[in-house]
Amino acid sequence: MPKNAQRGIKLDDPRKIFIFTVFTALAGFAPLDYYETDTNITFLIRPVEARKIIDSIVNITRNLSSQLNKTVDLVFFSENMEVFIKNLFRPATVENIIKRKTNKGTIVLYIKVPPWDRGKALGRQSFKLYRARHFLSKYFDIEWVKII
Repeated sequence: MPKNAQRGIKLDDPRKIFIFTVFTALAGFAPLDYYETDTNITFLIRPVEARKIIDSIVNITRNLSSQLNKTVDLVFFSENMEVFIKNLFRPATVENIIKRKTNKGTIVLYIKVPPWDRGKALGRQSFKLYRARHFLSKYFDIEWVKII
């Protein structure tokens, strides 16, 4: 992970503060980060904290969904990039991860998924792909992600 990566949530507008507060109030702990679109929101959490709420995780996601009027996903963060990528694309099966460095020095990831899991890996309107690009660029300095 790059040393200059800005990790976590930067609470610089009222919407972010609201989302952060609602999650913290319902779950009992603060998320590492989140990614939001018009219809979905994904919270990045530590696996250690998830163990605290394992019994009530369904109720928490339902409450968050109703409070925020969006589909809510919880993704477990991992310092190991391969494990984190598998968490991001779950329930799809990730067969292989190919890491390439371009001539410009940027890092590109090619994620191999079986053809029958491609829809699960992309998500509706490629939500999971954009989410992966956001989190991987922020935490692992990956410039581009492509599903093959």
